[in-house]
Order: sequence, then structure tokens, then C-alpha cells
Amino acid sequence: MSTGIRNYDMSNSPLNYSNYGYDRGAAVHPDGEIWSATNFDVRRAFVARYGTGTRALQESCAAGATPAAECPGNRRWAQLVFDSFLLAASGSISMLDMRDNMITADALRFDGANADLLWNAFAARGMGAGAASGPSDTDPVPSFASPYADNVEVTFKALGEASGKPVRLYVGDHDFGTVPIADTDPATDLPATVTLAPGTYRFLAIGAGYGHKRFTQTVYPGVTATVGVVMPANLASAASGATISGDGADPGRLTDDAEGTAWTATGGAAGRQVTVDLPAESAKLVSRVQLSAFPGAGAATATMYSTVRQFEILTCNATTGADCASDAGYRVAYASPANAFDTGSFRPKVPNLLIKSFPVRPVLATHVRLRVLTNQCTGNPLYAGERENDPRSASDCASAAPAAANVVAAEFEVFSS
Repeated sequence: MSTGIRNYDMSNSPLNYSNYGYDRGAAVHPDGEIWSATNFDVRRAFVARYGTGTRALQESCAAGATPAAECPGNRRWAQLVFDSFLLAASGSISMLDMRDNMITADALRFDGANADLLWNAFAARGMGAGAASGPSDTDPVPSFASPYADNVEVTFKALGEASGKPVRLYVGDHDFGTVPIADTDPATDLPATVTLAPGTYRFLAIGAGYGHKRFTQTVYPGVTATVGVVMPANLASAASGATISGDGADPGRLTDDAEGTAWTATGGAAGRQVTVDLPAESAKLVSRVQLSAFPGAGAATATMYSTVRQFEILTCNATTGADCASDAGYRVAYASPANAFDTGSFRPKVPNLLIKSFPVRPVLATHVRLRVLTNQCTGNPLYAGERENDPRSASDCASAAPAAANVVAAEFEVFSS
């Protein structure tokens, strides 16, 4: 399957219930992708259990001539979807309400024969036994535990330079809008221990001073007791003592270890830059950077065309006598490809703009500079030239859209490893 104008292909989506509001804020279409991906999983599980049958059987089931209990998996799933609609209350209902309706529909039509299948599929998407939310899914509390699985109680541990420091653990790919499932900070109500159904999880760990770290880990029943991740210090973090200056408003939003806050610079995308003065007086080894082009909380769709696409990293080492207050003191340590943040047709999408890691030629530096070369509007060939035949409008992004005059980025992180 393909994504079309949506963020994810529902057959291969990382979204789960904790991600509600992930696309710049709560919205019916992107958040609806959580539900569609969950139902694709449910349908896939029904097909695995009951098969696809023959064409004749499919047609007989569709016509209502064959009872649903004798139909292939896809028809049984479709029947439960329709049955769940009949059980739905009016007013503000949540995905958890519809989860309960599908499980109840299975009890009524199939005598609960598929309760295990349903609970396991919902738990894998964060709608497990302990999940909760306000009306219409606001403020969700995810749960990845199933009453039909051999659940595992695991403890999250931040390792390396982040050992013993406050770090949050998320499931999935998204920072903004997502609810963490564990936290090593004893000052918060969220514990470091969480109950998970067995399976392979995509995790995201975030800590002030340590940036973002994605990793995958399989949780095995009776084996896995710890989910651990090594996190080096983010040298560009304000929490580590770094300072930032340069073009645009609020460059400090680039160094706050959060994707929800965005930096904007005007005056065209090319050449807009910020410089991070790394903490401590001695030079630091710089070998990797992370950059996010997320447009920020509440950003309009038009803003996504202003997000950074191509950039370069420059470094300066004041300890060798270089003048880091002058452009002459800097040397290029990394030049990104033209499509560093590659997007598809129609529009830039949030999944294409999330934080990415880029290797830098190892170099000792006291200052690290991010210089933008293009944004999506000025550098993406998919948005260049006339895109339609309407003589009353100009559709070449670089020459006709206000987005060409700005650049937006959300997070800039620097590491020694």
C-alpha cells in the first residue's frame, strides 16, 4: 500500500494511541490514522486465523447468504466493525469506546471467540487493558498490556552519560504530542517501570541534555526485565550549558531537547544560520549531529513548505586561535545531500520532517554552526515549476509562495559519538 496524502501506509504504520496529536496537534485525519492502522492489524489477525476463503465464499458472505460465523477472516472483521457502530453511544466517543464496542460485538456475534485476538491487537497499538482517556481521546493514557498475553514488567534505564539522569521513554517515532510510558525522573508521577505485552517495540528516549535516541527492542516473556539505551550528552543542549545565537526568532528553541518548539528565520532560506557555543572552555570532539525539521506545535500546513531541506554544518575551534566570531574562522564539516529531508508529492508530511542523525567528519570544535541552504519550497523539485494549468494562479513554490521567504527547524543536537 502507499500513503497517498496521508502520513502513513496503514499496513506499515508506527502510530499508536500514545501518539494522539502527533501531527502539530489533535486533528481528525492524522489521529484517525491511529485507528485505521489498528483496524488493519485486527483485520490481518482475523485473516491469519480464518483465512481468505474462495471468491465464491467471499461473494456469498458479502450477499449475506452465508452466516458471518462461517465466513473468512476479512468478512468477520467487517461484520464486527458494523456491529460496533450499532453499539456506539452518541456524543463524544473515543477509540477506547470503539475498542470496547468491537470486543462486545465479538461476544454477541461470535460468543467471544476472538477476544484474545482483539485484545492483543489493541494492546500492540497502546489501547490495552490499562488505557484511558478523556472525551474524544484527549489526554490519552496508553497501555500496551493485554489480558490475553504473558505480560512483562520491565524497567526503563538510561545508560552511558545519561545514567541516573531524568529521561523519558516513548513508544513509536514521535516526540511532540506523545505521552511517555516511563520516566526515570523520581520527581514525576510516571514510574520507570511499565507493563508490556511481548513483542518488538520501536522506542524513543528523550532527556534534557541528552537529546533524542531511537531504538528497537524485543520484549520476551520471562526473559526481558530491562529496557535500556545508551545516551551520550547532547553538546548543543541548553541543559548542558551550551548557548546559541544567530538569525531569526528564538534560536533557543533549537537547543531545548524538544521537537514541539520551532525556530523561524526570515529573509529567505539560503544562508540563514545559528551558532552554538559548546559548553566548557576546551574543544569537544564533534562527530554527529541531529536535526529536526518538524514545523512546531500548531503550525499551519503552509509552514511545512518552509522547513529545512538542505543544510551544512561548520565548526570553529577557538582553542587553536581561530576567530569564532567571524565567518572566516569556520570550516565545513558536513554538507547534507540536497534531499536531507525528503518529502513526497502533494505536501511535506510530518514523518518526513522528524529528527534525523547525520555523521560529521570528526573534528575538535568549540563552536558548531548550522547553515541552511534550502527549504522545501526553494529546494524540492516536486514543488518547482507550474503544477497545474490554471492561468489565474502561480504554483511555482520558490517564486510564488510566501513559504520561500522563511526557514523553520525544531531541534539541533551535537554529539561526540
